[in-house]
Amino acid sequence: MTADQDTPRATGAAPAAGVPSGRMPLGARRLAMIGGLCIPVGLVAGPYILGGQLLAIAGVVMVAAALSYSVEGPWFSRWSWIVTAAGVLWLAATAAYWGSLIFAADASTQAPAFAPALFTVGLVCFGIMALSTVVAMTLRAVRARSRRAAAV
Repeated sequence: MTADQDTPRATGAAPAAGVPSGRMPLGARRLAMIGGLCIPVGLVAGPYILGGQLLAIAGVVMVAAALSYSVEGPWFSRWSWIVTAAGVLWLAATAAYWGSLIFAADASTQAPAFAPALFTVGLVCFGIMALSTVVAMTLRAVRARSRRAAAV
């Protein structure tokens, strides 16, 4: 055998770092896969335990963070940080909201006065997370299009 025949070739391997390839980075793909698996597991476990519902929310946050990747520089862009921070706040507000309702139900009392505020905070954080993900995806598409137009 010659050296060419027994040398393994990288077929379909990702290009070296710093070379824009137009593909989703490996870290973002892994994060999207893990988040995508957390969503159905959380939805199935949600009716039985609160942790299942929170797992589904964490899955949505992971997928949103993965979709807000950047092609230039580190893949975890500042939009990814905004998405992740809003997602973590959404998760915390949801956990606090459901916790306050569960404690009130266990004590056979009314829901606390701050429960609607927690719900609203969670809803606003979800909106910020979703909007930031859409903005990051749009900016990435516009930059890729302008890069292709400049190359032609």
